[in-house]
Amino acid sequence: MAKYIIKDMPEGMGNNKKGRIFPKMQVYTEFDNDKVVELINKYSPAFSQGTIRGVLDTLSTVMKAYLPMGHSLKINNLGVFSLSLQFSDNKADANTQETIQAEPKTKYRHVEIKGINFKADKKLVKEMNKENSFEHTSSNPVPSSSYTPQERLQRALQHIDKNRFITLQEYANLNDLSRSSASRELVAFVNDPSSGITTKGAGSHKFWVRRK
Repeated sequence: MAKYIIKDMPEGMGNNKKGRIFPKMQVYTEFDNDKVVELINKYSPAFSQGTIRGVLDTLSTVMKAYLPMGHSLKINNLGVFSLSLQFSDNKADANTQETIQAEPKTKYRHVEIKGINFKADKKLVKEMNKENSFEHTSSNPVPSSSYTPQERLQRALQHIDKNRFITLQEYANLNDLSRSSASRELVAFVNDPSSGITTKGAGSHKFWVRRK
């Protein structure tokens, strides 16, 4: 059974008064592209993983080509994709911001893509509600890994040998760990020269490679 936690909605968000609460899904892992391809192949074995990967890559190409032209993309039983925009001059410095705010709202301003909106198909949501139920949890439980630390290390090294590096999320997914547990373990590996792993980059661009 899936679990959810209760969160407090920030005051003023969506014109909500202080004290408003909402349920939030308890997410354990984020499946990467390879895992998604594997799962689709599991449910539709008639299509090879190479074919599935090609279709997903082509969908991305079609979205890049047609969403900026003012089209939305509807996929039956999944949902509709469309673009959301923002003023690019919102990123300007403080002095420029003062000038922008003083100008009429109707004046031309630079616009860029903020993100991609996704509206789920109502049929999909209805079917998921029929097939699932949710249980409240006050804590943040994480699934326990079925691998030993040494096995997790070897799996990480194999991934690095194949892909040249491994990210925090990839390590967590690979070994059924939460991001926090994965992060602590990777720190321990880096601090142990015999592990064969070291780190490069920083922040969201941090990744792990073979120690030379």
